[in-house]
Amino acid sequence: MLDRADAVLLEQVHTVLRQAGFALSPAPDVEGGLSIRSDPGRGVVISWTTAAEVTVKNRTAHQQVAAAVHLALLAIMTGAGYAATGKPATGEVVITGVGHAGEAALGR
Repeated sequence: MLDRADAVLLEQVHTVLRQAGFALSPAPDVEGGLSIRSDPGRGVVISWTTAAEVTVKNRTAHQQVAAAVHLALLAIMTGAGYAATGKPATGEVVITGVGHAGEAALGR
């Protein structure tokens, strides 16, 4: 079970991504999309996948789109004031908390 701080951070990440225009409703694995989960000890982990068929048919295009989405996620979260780290090798963006800009916006 998530502790309160992890649950709050997870909900905040969902809110930021919804406001940025990402659809967060569950989709079958075959379709892909954003995966957002809390990983105790790491933070909130965001990753993006797409349909396996697209990956196999045009690997270069898929890698380019995945890199663009990865950068967009990182820019959105850091722009919203969150401390975030990009993991290009895995495609993950890890949110570890509210950064200094976010704390200022929250009046901390």
